[in-house]
Amino acid sequence: MDLKPFPGYERHLSGYLRDAGPAEEGPRAAPPVFRDFPEGMRTEDRVIPGGDGQEMKIRLYIPKGLPERPPVVLDIHGGGFVAGDLDTDNYRCAAIAARVPAIVAGVEYRLSGKGVHFPAPLMDCHAAWQWLCGHAEAIGADSGRMGLHGSSAGGNLAAGLALYLRDHNEQPPALAVLNCATYTPAIEETMSFQQLRQLRMGPDNKALNAEAAYLGGYDGTRPSYYAFPALSPDLGGLCPHFIIAGEYDTLRDSALDYAGRLLRSAVPTELFLAGRQGHCFTAVSHPFTDLTHDLIAAAFRREFGLLNHLSVQTG
Repeated sequence: MDLKPFPGYERHLSGYLRDAGPAEEGPRAAPPVFRDFPEGMRTEDRVIPGGDGQEMKIRLYIPKGLPERPPVVLDIHGGGFVAGDLDTDNYRCAAIAARVPAIVAGVEYRLSGKGVHFPAPLMDCHAAWQWLCGHAEAIGADSGRMGLHGSSAGGNLAAGLALYLRDHNEQPPALAVLNCATYTPAIEETMSFQQLRQLRMGPDNKALNAEAAYLGGYDGTRPSYYAFPALSPDLGGLCPHFIIAGEYDTLRDSALDYAGRLLRSAVPTELFLAGRQGHCFTAVSHPFTDLTHDLIAAAFRREFGLLNHLSVQTG
């Protein structure tokens, strides 16, 4: 498939090309840690109990001029289940916090590998959600207005968490934003994977891919749908969703399929397909990324009841 990247994202997309060369020499080299926060925004790191009672860190992003008892959004970073940390989503968290406005809480869940695998990372995210539900008032937020955002592997964890909260009758998010998320271990079956074979999305060896690392290896049994939400036989009763996909992302069609199933299950769903964009394009500082963050913030504001004052003028 002939790729014509959105102007300004060429370097980002080329980083996923299979012939891009070693990551440390080519365009996949890790970007510098984003710390250019909006004026007046502060961050606060806290240590809370994790999924198995171990300590884990969360980071609060608190913009200037928040209204009294603002909403709170839990952000789950990406990294293919085996990489990433709180710094990974500094840019996204700051953008969402400032635009909603809301307090955004990033969670440093345990990464897969070295004896850690599903469900440990998901249970860490669940522990962070529970902590926010119980401590929202203490951090100055409104426990009745809570949202969820995740990118790539973090989007997978956010989708799995939404299902887990539904099934256990726990407080649901007002909105779950799934940004270029991973939904299924069988991405080779999608047309987007076949069209975009020149893009790098893990090794060809299934036993070495990120999904296998998250599961702790394949054992011939069907994985839990909390691990891969597309395996859920029923999506009914979920919270509202906002699905983001890139046209040049090999995960594109699995996102479209998931959005379609949500709509057929009567789940309020918004779908944004970003033309000429690759996987997790919102990592790039660019006017189109700003537009995408504006759309995410508008969706959160709608579900948080922050747009109820608007009226339509006719004439």
